[in-house]
Amino acid sequence: MIDTLTNPILLRRCLRGATQNANESINSVVWSILPKSKYHGYRSIRGAAAISSIFFNRGRSGLVKFFDQVGIPVTDELLGALLGKDYKRIEKAENNTQRHDIIKRRKEQQRIQGQIEEDEEIDYGAGIH
Repeated sequence: MIDTLTNPILLRRCLRGATQNANESINSVVWSILPKSKYHGYRSIRGAAAISSIFFNRGRSGLVKFFDQVGIPVTDELLGALLGKDYKRIEKAENNTQRHDIIKRRKEQQRIQGQIEEDEEIDYGAGIH
């Protein structure tokens, strides 16, 4: 178990504390397919969970293999739409990461500037000592 938890690939994904509980994340994908405001039966939820698993692990383009297995023809338009959704998702994730990094750098710069200002304060003067 320790070898699994210390796997370099797993640890690389956890860098900078930018992780999320995977169960919560896949749960949000399920409920983005099936709104919570409406009652859904077992088969609907099971189907949404299966599709969510594909989306979560392989992105929308992961549906291509599923479509081939069930005999649904994959047209250029469908493939383009699936790849477009994946591209937008990746682009959004990269933007969020960049924004997080910018905020982190600003906080670090503010901390350093605060330390510099503290160091520059006058430690002597009339009546101080």
